[in-house]
Amino acid sequence: MYTLKQLPEDFIVTEVSNIKVKEQGRYAYFKLKKTNRNTLDCVKEIARQLNIKEKEVGFAGSKDKNAVTSQLISLKSVSKEKISKIKLDHAVLELVGFGNEPISLGDLSGNWFEIIVRNLENVKIDQISFVENYFDEQRFSKNNVNIGRYLIKKEFKEAVKLIEDQKVKGLLKINPHDAIGALKQLPKRLLRMYVNAYQSYLWNETLKVYLEQNCKVVKKVTYSQGELVFVDNPAEIKELKIPLIGFNDDLVTEETKDIIQELMKTQNLDFSDFVIKQIPELSLEGELRDAFVEIKDLTIGKLEIDELNLRKNKVKISFSLGKGSYATMVVRKLLNTTQ
Repeated sequence: MYTLKQLPEDFIVTEVSNIKVKEQGRYAYFKLKKTNRNTLDCVKEIARQLNIKEKEVGFAGSKDKNAVTSQLISLKSVSKEKISKIKLDHAVLELVGFGNEPISLGDLSGNWFEIIVRNLENVKIDQISFVENYFDEQRFSKNNVNIGRYLIKKEFKEAVKLIEDQKVKGLLKINPHDAIGALKQLPKRLLRMYVNAYQSYLWNETLKVYLEQNCKVVKKVTYSQGELVFVDNPAEIKELKIPLIGFNDDLVTEETKDIIQELMKTQNLDFSDFVIKQIPELSLEGELRDAFVEIKDLTIGKLEIDELNLRKNKVKISFSLGKGSYATMVVRKLLNTTQ
């Protein structure tokens, strides 16, 4: 066993932005540093205090809630006076410069991680260079996969039942038959997060089955959506890409064709299901995702006495990953034990 995120400071994430900061421009860029807060929650609060729409707060990607994180956000035509009046619990904004473009999802090179792993005992830590590029728990939360599945299957009433949002619930009470209208009360970024969660679950399942059929499995780990498998010598197939399933069936590779067909049969899915005409912004074309991600600048500290668990040890691990990859997955594979 091991413990992650016992303290927020145990998990530090610093965004590696690819935004070019200038001395002037139409958009102001701010560093958002937060502790134990969700990125979307901070964005929502900033928009509320500035009396602007949430979509006018640009950011490159969501960061862990249970952590200390730093990332850039963009705001357009907002005075310094208004910015100075923003008060965020457990988060601060710092002006870093300007530019002529808003920050959008994906505008980052990757993330730098500094992680303290606690509660270690009789653990063997292996050096690794690549890790399976699974999506981890931060992507799925409690009901995200089920909500996404209902949205894809156009079962909107069922999706609404699982969404904990008072505005959505209130509108549905007034008009019980307008589930789509209730869903449209939510920011598109949040709704898209749900369908992406289901898409990510399907991707994890595809990779898991492929690795079981074609590689030597050295470790299995259970998680909220089932099981993850890790293999020996991933560098030998590091160029492998796995499709994120969407309406574009041309993305399905020869290596994964049979696996995806069986998975979609089990899920009662068709590629056309990923076209959501009722809320077009949620339609998913699909894309190819690397099956493995390179771990760069990996440093593993010495085992030390864990001051929070005196009979156990702790270790500090630091490394960088490309965008869209999960540091917790590195820890899962790096430690020769189960969580």
